[in-house]
Amino acid sequence: MYARTADFKLEVAGDKFTPEMRIFIDGRELPTAYKNPQQLSTTVAASFIAAPGARQVMVRTPDSRLYSNSMQISVADPPKPNYVYVGIIGRPNRVDDVALIQERNNKNIINVLRGDILSGRFRVTSISEKELVLTDTTLKIKHTIGMSEGEKGTGPLSRPTPRVDSEDDEP
Repeated sequence: MYARTADFKLEVAGDKFTPEMRIFIDGRELPTAYKNPQQLSTTVAASFIAAPGARQVMVRTPDSRLYSNSMQISVADPPKPNYVYVGIIGRPNRVDDVALIQERNNKNIINVLRGDILSGRFRVTSISEKELVLTDTTLKIKHTIGMSEGEKGTGPLSRPTPRVDSEDDEP
């Protein structure tokens, strides 16, 4: 299970379930559908898996008279794009902007347009002067990459301005 994905259906199999039994995740009761003495189901809201980590799942009656062993659902961090957004080539009020990106593991600059797919997985959905938005085509998760300001101390503003000799410098 990946964090930040959509609602999903959880099927619980066991034995001797009754209609009054409910599915609980991290101690919170979820609306539960009784199918038969061996099966219950519920819809788990995306808010339960918004962040990575383990979630405890248990089946029990609201008064805890009958209960199951607890199980864990592991929620993993979703795959992230391995790019740095370094620039934009565009004109005001145009939709054909070009984003300049760089893979984190090399220095090659790649030009991409809206709709392009990177690494066979991430679709470019928005390009602006501040950020690049990529959508995971498999998991439907949006990733926002802010415009990189480069490494500290390497930009043109970090270098001292050279003194210019001019006629105005003399008294």
